Amino acid sequence: MMTTDVYPGKDLGTLELTITDEMVQHYIKGLDEPNPWYTAASPFGGPVAPVIIYQQADSEFKGWYLDNLFGNLWRRQEWEIHAPTRVGQVLRCSARVADRYRRRDREVVAQEMWVRDEAGHLIARSVHHQSFLAEQTSGEVTLRDPASKDGARQGDEPSGEPLSVELRKTFTEAMCDEFFYRSRNYHNDKAASKELGFGNTVIGGRMTISCVTELLTRHFGRGFYLGGRLDVKFTNVLWPNEPFTTRGIITGRRVEGGQTRAEVTVFCEKDDGTKIIVASASAFEGC
Repeated sequence: MMTTDVYPGKDLGTLELTITDEMVQHYIKGLDEPNPWYTAASPFGGPVAPVIIYQQADSEFKGWYLDNLFGNLWRRQEWEIHAPTRVGQVLRCSARVADRYRRRDREVVAQEMWVRDEAGHLIARSVHHQSFLAEQTSGEVTLRDPASKDGARQGDEPSGEPLSVELRKTFTEAMCDEFFYRSRNYHNDKAASKELGFGNTVIGGRMTISCVTELLTRHFGRGFYLGGRLDVKFTNVLWPNEPFTTRGIITGRRVEGGQTRAEVTVFCEKDDGTKIIVASASAFEGC
């Protein structure tokens, strides 16, 4: 059955989200990322929340998912970041359906979200591309061969200057429980995962994209909070207990508003070289 009421331009309304200490603590424990900026001092005076701590707000909007949830996966996320947020801050999030399109055997819905502070200033804007199987509704999801995907070969890598840091992680089921503490779903419940056609729990895109933002926060600091840009493609599934590395390469620089913006390509890849994320990003240097 075709879902007809999901169409470009559909207004999804507005919701309020308060950033809590609990959210920050679950983020730190779920990712094993104890950045002192989150709990003690930061260059902004006092602690700040992780860059996109409010990212789950996009899933709280109703009326943009298609009916067939079997095998649904994240495809892509785009972010523009304009300002830091803090524990106790109340954010107003509004969203709409930006696009709906077909890719191979999947239909994709793109949801655009704006995050504003209480005075109405824009904190961040995101576009989330969620993919739904167009026909298959049961059985087992067939995932494309990793070797056939974007950025799969080592030779595809751009030349440039590696970032000063790399993140090596292995997400366990306990970490997924911690990170997704609000609900049981296919990221922390094997039964829920099997129902959707996956052989194991799927590490959530919210966790892997947070590795990208953590890498960029560590390298650029203020310059990522005050002008970060991300275009993240989720190219392969990550399973629990699979080690992976997040690393970046500065591929160019340009002047923007009197500041230097560095262009970065970021990869999250498993130990066998399979890339689970291929991202374009940028941030201000020396900010």
